[in-house]
Amino acid sequence: MHRRCVRPSKGRNDSATRYVCLALITGSLCVPDMALADDTEKTPGASAITPAKKTKAAKSEADSANPTETIIVVGDKLDRLQNTNSATTILRHLDASEYRSLYDVVNRVPNMIGNAADIPTIRGMTGSGAAGGIFSLMSGSRPRTATIIDGLPETYSGQRYVDAGTWDMDQVSVLRGPQATTQGRNAIGGAITLNSKAPTQYWQAGVRGGYESSGSKGVFAGVLSGPIIKDELAFRITGDGVRGDSYIRYPGDGWPFNPHEVSQTSIRGKLLWTPKILPALKVTLMGWHREQHGEYLYTATGPDLFRYRFDNPDMNTRISDSSIDQASLRASYRISPSLTNELTYGHVWYDALFHQGNALGTANSLGHLALREQNNTVEDRLVLAPAHSRLNGVAGFYYFNRDQTIRSDMGVNGPDAERTYAGYLDGTLHLIGGLSLIAGARVEREEQARNVALSWGKVALNAGTTMFLPKGGLSYSFTPVTSASFTVRRGYNPGGGAIDWDNGTYYQYGKETVTTYELGGHTELLDRKLSLNTNLFYNDYHDYQDLLNYTFVNIPHGRSLGLELEAIYHVTKSLELFGGLGLLDTKILDAPEAYRSVVGKKFSNAPSATLNIGVEKSFRNGFFLGANFNRVGSYASQVESGTGLVAGDYNVLNAHLGYRTRHYTIRFYTKNLTNENILFSGRTNWAGLQAQVGQPRAFGFTIDGRL
Repeated sequence: MHRRCVRPSKGRNDSATRYVCLALITGSLCVPDMALADDTEKTPGASAITPAKKTKAAKSEADSANPTETIIVVGDKLDRLQNTNSATTILRHLDASEYRSLYDVVNRVPNMIGNAADIPTIRGMTGSGAAGGIFSLMSGSRPRTATIIDGLPETYSGQRYVDAGTWDMDQVSVLRGPQATTQGRNAIGGAITLNSKAPTQYWQAGVRGGYESSGSKGVFAGVLSGPIIKDELAFRITGDGVRGDSYIRYPGDGWPFNPHEVSQTSIRGKLLWTPKILPALKVTLMGWHREQHGEYLYTATGPDLFRYRFDNPDMNTRISDSSIDQASLRASYRISPSLTNELTYGHVWYDALFHQGNALGTANSLGHLALREQNNTVEDRLVLAPAHSRLNGVAGFYYFNRDQTIRSDMGVNGPDAERTYAGYLDGTLHLIGGLSLIAGARVEREEQARNVALSWGKVALNAGTTMFLPKGGLSYSFTPVTSASFTVRRGYNPGGGAIDWDNGTYYQYGKETVTTYELGGHTELLDRKLSLNTNLFYNDYHDYQDLLNYTFVNIPHGRSLGLELEAIYHVTKSLELFGGLGLLDTKILDAPEAYRSVVGKKFSNAPSATLNIGVEKSFRNGFFLGANFNRVGSYASQVESGTGLVAGDYNVLNAHLGYRTRHYTIRFYTKNLTNENILFSGRTNWAGLQAQVGQPRAFGFTIDGRL
């Protein structure tokens, strides 16, 4: 949610990028194991899953690898539940001091950029969708990046304002490009999936404490896992949190609330039941409470944005008091050695309260907004995965409903209801030799009833959309470690209704669609120590949604093309390198007559290049150290010109060192070591200049203890 609505801005008319194929010698980042399991000597293992070769042996090898290993998957299924056949980066056991937010992983993923208070952008598709703030509240516009945790989709506003974090997460996966077949809703740009750690049949316990200089933040975390009934019933309880202040300073004593505060808490409990009388059954029950209070916008005011101050008395800001409670059940039943049924059900309660004010505490600046939501997710799927067969795949049914109510004294009030029904198929058929056929499709019906009143108009939307979303392609395995795939797939985002900002009249805008063509390749060299992955893509957009001059506009035609390279190099057992390069060119090819000035411009939030390079070294005596460099090119935060700033164009260097034993780890780290000025987005309006800025240089440490 943004502080105020301002007129978007034009970006520059940059020419198309010429792509040069680059070879990177890279590898995986190795950080202290937050799982609090045994931290004995590292063992090398396969760093990539190769197409058509996900055997038990390969799985065992990957699982036995360094527990902090990065796995990059291109052209193969992410697991036996979903065939992605697209570029996917999997990060396992990320250290929660360096990657406290799930969105911190953007510095490890090509063609992905972050924002201080927004969903990441993938391949030039703004993660939060065409709009934010009051525009998303009044219109119900959707995100383009789906966030899915333990099989349940995060509510759009919930994940933005109550971050799930990465403590005790088993892995974070970033899927680039439309993921409609298996992920469905809100995944036209990509998907971020997280899986939390499962309860264990052995006792596991640990705690973490730490401190970070930026905002004088204290961090705490803990985990306890073990058996209740040996080999049948196990539990896992996890908690973590942050207490401190924002890196933005708020001078003045007239604030009606504390704008400095940063307070986050997460408590999660899981039960795993594997009954001996039904050995084919596995059931997981989970309850999760998350809350976040205080700063969430991280906006500075001009003229000097990098004083990190919000000191313009003519501007309002907001703080958040938000919480999410979640209950879920996941049941898996092995019908036969090759066929498994998976059922997921989840219910989410989301409550958010936003307080608005300024440094003077003037009466006309004060405001409150309460958003309450409940939603249900039901998904049932059959997974066919024979040990030796020409065919494997998944078929499923999906249902989602959401009921939301907005109450405020800021001009937005009313209910919103949404229903989604979908059925899908996805699979791979081996044809001959190393050649396989990739095929899938999803039929999805989405209905929305929105009755939101604004102080200058009313949105009364009752609409439904039915979409057929096919996928097809071919893959070829040249050798057990070298393969290529080509896929064509379709994605979409539904339309909505909104109010004309100037005259208060109601209007509707249509859905947006994309057809994506992707060519991916994977190989392993140097006795499988070096893993290389490439992905070349072309996206053809129709009726692309954007917010131009306060109006939702369907841009008839746009395109993007790009190249992504990722690599992992295990130089030795104790030395690893990693890296990734993303090149991207976007262009608006056609526009409505009233907005012809945007033809030829780049998409919003679409840098031409991103780069990450890193190194990790461990020593036999327990010491370890590492560094990660991330480069983001310049981009326009809005297609239109006028009031917007050119953002991006920054380099960030993070580093850490520490000492690890079996029972404790001490880790010192620095973020943004060179104190780079990080500008995510910014614009000027009648009140002055304001922008969302990234964290300045910070130092910190964590101490882990474990049994």
